Amino acid sequence: MNVRTRRAVLLALSLSMLLGACAVREQRPEGEWLEERQSWFENYPDWRVTGRLSVSDGEQGGQMAFDWRGQGSQHDLRLRSVVGGKQWRLMFNEGGALIEGSDVGLVRAEDPDLLVAEIVGWPIPVSQLAYWLRGLTASEDDRVSFAADGTMDMIGQDDWTLEYLRYDQPASGPLMPERVQALSPPYRVRMILRTWRWMDPAA
Repeated sequence: MNVRTRRAVLLALSLSMLLGACAVREQRPEGEWLEERQSWFENYPDWRVTGRLSVSDGEQGGQMAFDWRGQGSQHDLRLRSVVGGKQWRLMFNEGGALIEGSDVGLVRAEDPDLLVAEIVGWPIPVSQLAYWLRGLTASEDDRVSFAADGTMDMIGQDDWTLEYLRYDQPASGPLMPERVQALSPPYRVRMILRTWRWMDPAA
């Protein structure tokens, strides 16, 4: 490759990187992205997402891999600690929750959040995350704020606040959260949502 060709290649690469850095997501009115996801999940109530989460109380922390499947109001959340390999399976709906896993047998309770805090050892607001991790509101009581492009950048209820740090556009489906952070000082739960899948309702 001669000098002139090399310079042309470098220039093309530089322009490509510059254009990529300048790419801006489509701006929409506040709430329009939310309405799109609400409509999508009404049509695809059977969904699944995998990823990792980290928990911290400001002094100590831990990491877990998760696999979350929702089927309407029924949720099936599987957690596995990165260190030690402990595993739990939490199943919950509006009627209550049960958890099974490492060294606990099978435990039932009405509140899935309290059950996770007791058995897993960390407070994780799963009842609200069932909506929030999909970029949806859990109830009319949610406090919501929007970014300049119309996406939600914060949602909160009671003692928990969720910040949307990054969105991604899957190959199919609407714009979805990719990185989120739930805060209830001193506790923090960070989630990386890696793979979104929707089951064909006609299947």
